[in-house]
Amino acid sequence: MKIVTTFLAVMTLSLLSCGLEDELDKAIIDISGEVSHDGNVVAGVLVLLVEGTTIADGFNLSNGSITDNSGRYSILGVEAGEYYLLAVDDSNGNLEFDAATDRLGFHGVNPQELDLEPDLITVADSDVENIDVISLYSL
Repeated sequence: MKIVTTFLAVMTLSLLSCGLEDELDKAIIDISGEVSHDGNVVAGVLVLLVEGTTIADGFNLSNGSITDNSGRYSILGVEAGEYYLLAVDDSNGNLEFDAATDRLGFHGVNPQELDLEPDLITVADSDVENIDVISLYSL
């Protein structure tokens, strides 16, 4: 009888934790994607959600991440709202934008197709995936 009770307790906890994990995943919104340039992934790039697209806007940081070795990033715990996604290849790693050496890229910009307008990302109540930056450029 003790084995059956223990088994039932473990099964109940397993089911509850799966449900809790699913609920937590639904409550925490993530944005993910990849940063590349000329078809090659770029590691170590700062990826930021910003409210505007010009330096004059001050790039108000909402949230951010850094790309891994495969150029992938995931920004966790994003608040509902509208954002632009900015990638900064901080060449000297000083966490400051240096116009002479650092490169920028926005999601939705594709210079090969003369699409120079960044895409606005709307975050509502679910994860947003495949928000890629395909080109980095110097100012």
